[in-house]
Amino acid sequence: MRSFDKEKYMEMGKIVQSKKGELEAIAAKIYADGVKSIFFTGVGGTTAEFTSVKKVVETRTQLPVYCVNAAELMLEGNTQLNKDSIVITGSKSGDTKETVAVAKWCRERGIKVAVITKENTPLCEQADYLCTMDTTGVENTYLSFYYIVLKLLNLRGEFDEYDEFAAAMENVHESLVKVKEKFGPVAAAIAKKTYKEPYQIWIGSGSIWGDIYMFTMCILEEMQWKRTKAVSSPEFFHGTLELVDEDTQVFLVKGVDSCRPLDERVEKFLNEYAEKKVIIDLADYKLDGVDDKFADIVSPMVAETILTGCLAAHVEHHTGHSLDFRRYYRQFDY
Repeated sequence: MRSFDKEKYMEMGKIVQSKKGELEAIAAKIYADGVKSIFFTGVGGTTAEFTSVKKVVETRTQLPVYCVNAAELMLEGNTQLNKDSIVITGSKSGDTKETVAVAKWCRERGIKVAVITKENTPLCEQADYLCTMDTTGVENTYLSFYYIVLKLLNLRGEFDEYDEFAAAMENVHESLVKVKEKFGPVAAAIAKKTYKEPYQIWIGSGSIWGDIYMFTMCILEEMQWKRTKAVSSPEFFHGTLELVDEDTQVFLVKGVDSCRPLDERVEKFLNEYAEKKVIIDLADYKLDGVDDKFADIVSPMVAETILTGCLAAHVEHHTGHSLDFRRYYRQFDY
């Protein structure tokens, strides 16, 4: 597998697993506070990740659940955000300007903030509930936040299967490696065939919509300078379909949750009208030892494994454009 360090990957998984009890303890404290609403907030990839987490949570709880851009939240506020809310955020670097600011802004208003980030960073200082870890891989980000929010739902009597889910996650990294191995040759073929395309449309829905958005924005745009359009399967038919012709490269990632019929509708259209199309079906990449009833929960982890964790490296190989190189992002103050 290109640019993949299995030993390091498994070590990152062990770090997350070692923090499980600590993350569940945060959930218990939030539950004891009598939380009445959940706000996920951040910027960039964090917001994209939370878009998928929100979808997983809101289909299982009676609590109002929001995902709000941190910069907008500080300017606009929200009438549902109050001292009975819990704000959940995170930052891989621990110093993302807007994320640190929104956590501080919330605490100044008596609103408690739960944070996952690196230790000894500015964001740590703005947390009421803090878990520090230094990991790579969005899969680990998802799992970390699941140990908080799904445990919270369990304590509320809304997710009785939590213990079963958590047990399945004990070996999830081994299963994710198998997914990488299976998708590797597919990723190589896709990258070789499409890396020169000047414009790409990416489509998905349900609990992986945040991942589609994140891959186009954070990987293809930010890290590869590719012009892309991310559109959800239901919205595709209300504008973007008119861009499909013999010259337009279209990607569809079919999910395995309740929104799958929306993806199948897009697939039917593409099979008839798109000359250049790539269809990736997550049904072909199920995780060993994980029951289908958790498919919507683990789908974002799988999507990130095959896209950011696999396809991105093959695209980088063909373009010769390093995933680490930026023109503007974090290069100067703006």
